[in-house]
Amino acid sequence: MDDRKPPEPPPTAFPTDPVAPEIDLGLNRPGAAARARAIELRSWRTRTKALFGVRTEARDFAVGAKGERFIGRKIEKWARRQGWHVLHAVPVGRNGADIDHVLIGPFGVVTVNTKTTRGKVWVAENAMMVSGVKVDHLRNSRHEAQRARDLLAIACGHHVPVRPVIVFVGATSWTVRGGGPTDVAVLQDVKALRRWLRRRGRVLTPEQVTAVHAAARRPRTWQRNN
Repeated sequence: MDDRKPPEPPPTAFPTDPVAPEIDLGLNRPGAAARARAIELRSWRTRTKALFGVRTEARDFAVGAKGERFIGRKIEKWARRQGWHVLHAVPVGRNGADIDHVLIGPFGVVTVNTKTTRGKVWVAENAMMVSGVKVDHLRNSRHEAQRARDLLAIACGHHVPVRPVIVFVGATSWTVRGGGPTDVAVLQDVKALRRWLRRRGRVLTPEQVTAVHAAARRPRTWQRNN
C-alpha cells in the first residue's frame, strides 16, 4: 500500500483565489502607512521642535495621515452605498512606497493621492505649486497610476483602466490654468471628488470588478517586478 500523499492540486487562478485574512489588503485602514512612518520618525528631538512650532518630517506624515483618514472614510461610505471596493495604504514595490487609496468599481480603478495643506494651490497641465513651492504631485500620481495599471494587468491577464486623482484637504485658495491636466484629476476637496466619481462611465463588468478587486487585495500583486 502506498502511503505517500498525493500531489496537491494547482492553486486557483490568481484573480479569484480566496484572500487569507492575514494578507488581505482590504483590512488596511486609511492613513495606516503614513501614521506608521510618523511614529517611526518621532524622537525627543522632534517632540521638542514641535513644542516650538518647528515643522518636522514626523509632523508632516502625521498631518498627511489625518487627511488620508478623512478622505478614506468618505470613500468607504460612498463605496458601501454604491457597491464599489476600496483599499487603503496599498504598499507598492519594496522601497516603502504606497498608494493612499485604490477605488475599484464599474468606472475601473482610481488611484487617489491625498494632499493636506493650509496653503494656496496652483495647477496647470504639467506643473503644480502649493503655497508658492513647486511640487512633484502630478509626476508622482502619473507614475503611481501607470505602475498600478501594469501590475494589475499582470495579475488579471488583461488591461485594467486606471485613472489617477489628487484630492486636497484644507486648501485655502485654488487656481487652475489652461483647464489643468487632462490625464490627472486634480480636485479641490472631497466634495469635488464625489462629483467627479459620479460622472465616471462604466468600463468594467461586475465580473471584471470582482476579479480586479480580488487581485488588488493581494500584497503579491503590488510587489511584482514590472
